Amino acid sequence: MTDGPSPPNPPTTEEGAHNDGGAFSNGGYCVTALTLTTVHKDSENTIWNMYLDEVKEEDKWMTNAWNEDANGILVFVSLNLLVPLFISITSSKTGLLSATIGAFIIEFYKRLSPDSGAQTVALLENISQQLANFPNGTISTTANQPPPSATMVLVNAMWLISLVLSLTSALIATLLQQLARRVAETLRVPNEPRNRARIRSFLFLGTEFYQMRSLVKIALTLLHLSVYLFFAGLGMTFLNSTITTNKMVAIAVNVSIGLSYLAYIVLSFLPCHDVRFPFRTPMSYILWYPWHTFLFFAARCLHWLLKQLHGCFVKPSPSGDITSPGQRRLVDWLNSCENAFKKHWEYLMDGFRKSVIKGATSLQENWDRKIVAWMFNVLAMGDKSKFRKFAASIPRLRVSDLIPFIESGTIPLQEPLLALLRSCAAGTRTPGPDIDEDVLKRSLLVCLEAIRHIAKAPSVPNLNFVRASFASIGLMRPLWNDSDTSIRVTSRCICALLAKKVLGEALDQLQLYWLQEVTGEASNHIYRADPVTRDRMNLKSFVNGILPDHVGNLPTEDATSFKETLALLLNIDIITDSDAHFDTTTSQNRLSVEVQRMQDDDSPGSHEAVDKLRSMFPFLFEIPTPAAPPW
Repeated sequence: MTDGPSPPNPPTTEEGAHNDGGAFSNGGYCVTALTLTTVHKDSENTIWNMYLDEVKEEDKWMTNAWNEDANGILVFVSLNLLVPLFISITSSKTGLLSATIGAFIIEFYKRLSPDSGAQTVALLENISQQLANFPNGTISTTANQPPPSATMVLVNAMWLISLVLSLTSALIATLLQQLARRVAETLRVPNEPRNRARIRSFLFLGTEFYQMRSLVKIALTLLHLSVYLFFAGLGMTFLNSTITTNKMVAIAVNVSIGLSYLAYIVLSFLPCHDVRFPFRTPMSYILWYPWHTFLFFAARCLHWLLKQLHGCFVKPSPSGDITSPGQRRLVDWLNSCENAFKKHWEYLMDGFRKSVIKGATSLQENWDRKIVAWMFNVLAMGDKSKFRKFAASIPRLRVSDLIPFIESGTIPLQEPLLALLRSCAAGTRTPGPDIDEDVLKRSLLVCLEAIRHIAKAPSVPNLNFVRASFASIGLMRPLWNDSDTSIRVTSRCICALLAKKVLGEALDQLQLYWLQEVTGEASNHIYRADPVTRDRMNLKSFVNGILPDHVGNLPTEDATSFKETLALLLNIDIITDSDAHFDTTTSQNRLSVEVQRMQDDDSPGSHEAVDKLRSMFPFLFEIPTPAAPPW
């Protein structure tokens, strides 16, 4: 053991990191730590910057909405009392409402106090009477001026309250402008992204918690109350016979005020009754809850009463069915009342804004079709490339839900669909470097799927136009030989379905030529054949046109279209949204008969088509062929 101080302990890692005079190794560690810290900080800043970018548009919209609402209120109610009345009325910046109310108050407020001029006249009249009666020894007393009428007091009170409400509305609007400006300035404070994100979240949560957006509704409500208080006072003023000597003027003013009140009441109540009504007033938000509370309790009480009547008078039959028309009507009323009070209770729980959103989103198919139809009509007249992109965005399985086909005996999208078909089909579209082949194929398939749904309808409006335009040989022949299976199958389905309808009519030369190209049979052969033979020609050309050249099984969607078309060609009632067209014995027998005929036929592709049909329909191996066709 040696005397003297012990050697110092080597510095720890942290000490070395913070010691500028340390060894190189410690300095190297310091550089590494700083680098890692910088990388970590940059990575974290990316998170906050993404958040700030995401909410930037929402913040901009929120502050702009506050400013615009506030500006609208201020333009309407701001008052500069230093500006003469005629300038106030003609200048939007001084406000229309406050200037008008102020002018009426200045004029009519005088009537609440004695008129000095009238007092002077009364005094002179009294002196004159006294001098005239003095020799007789009689002295008349001075008559006091009568106090202001209750109507005049009420009118002035209403106008003063109206002025207070309008100025209060202006004050709230000014506070909104200051709030919007303060929020915008605070968010622009230079700081780290994390701190700016925290500031934004802090301010946003504050505005949500204290319902700052409701300030706009409050200001507008006060403004509307101010307007109609002024109208009420104006109407009472013109009803006062001491002020208005012309009854026609009074009637005209009060009728116009009454119509304004009626229109406002209607606009306030209609959004509460029907959430689809586009106009509303600030009173609509106030009336929403009492209105639906009343309707809820009314429907609930009526439901209870009908339920008692139902228990007394509705006696189901032994099978459980209700046969009496009166009892069935009572049950319908009971169900309607139950649905009504449930609906109004849901409105009460959701509130005005959420109910409007739910009402809009619940009307799915009908409104979606209207939107798509509008887009088709607009885009068909403009840029075809944009039109194709929109059509290509529609999923094939949703075509029947989104595109209207036949309505009121017409095809609503006849011209847009024809324009889309011609812009996509080979030989008719305008060539260009901007054509996306994938978009072209998907938009063409959507168009063909829509035409197929038109063709499979029980009755096709303007059949000759549809055949000549949508299924012309010049358009269809390239599609029959397209490399895409879906395009080949769908185009063949369209022609086969339209051919079945054309074959049921008296054939002219153009129709015979078209049928000859579709079926591959001679036109004179088609013309002389009976209806059953014609249908078999169409069926054979349809099957032989799709199955022999196709390798493997058809894709699911194409197989569904093929089976549905096959069922329609065999006069089998198709089952909506189902693939069970051939589940009955009758439908299976019909198909078996035609498959057997094709098996006996030596035309090219028949045997290959039969093999594909047997793999597609396993029952064809099991069901014996009937001796005679059942159709």
